[in-house]
Amino acid sequence: MQAVQQVWLAGMGAIARAQKEGPAGFQDAVAEGIKLFSQSGTRAQRRVRDALGAAQETLQSRVGGARDQAQETWDNLEALFQSRVQRAMHQLGVPTAAEIRELTRRVSELNETVMASSRPRRAAKKTGPKRKSPAKRRVSAKRGRKPG
Repeated sequence: MQAVQQVWLAGMGAIARAQKEGPAGFQDAVAEGIKLFSQSGTRAQRRVRDALGAAQETLQSRVGGARDQAQETWDNLEALFQSRVQRAMHQLGVPTAAEIRELTRRVSELNETVMASSRPRRAAKKTGPKRKSPAKRRVSAKRGRKPG
């Protein structure tokens, strides 16, 4: 109730002042009113801007949280799907990627071994007629044959 009385008294004082000062006082009062209105508008705009900024931050935070939750749910579904597919493939006897790599490595080793064993071996250099070993010459000499 006291605030209403103060406003009433301020209004009465403004009217008395305007009557005393005349048109110049009226112009001053209008200018002061415009200034006050501008300041209050600027304050109101600032408050609205602050409120919108806070609302935007809150919204972005909630959207970010929802996005993170959706990504986590998607990752969980993907892991579950992969697990079930892997289990089904195992039940069907489909080899895993690691088993296929190991088999490929073993096949490569076997191929190398087969290729190495099928290469023609170098023939020893032949340098004239074969000589008999000294032991064979002695045996031939005892029998009366010529060493050859």
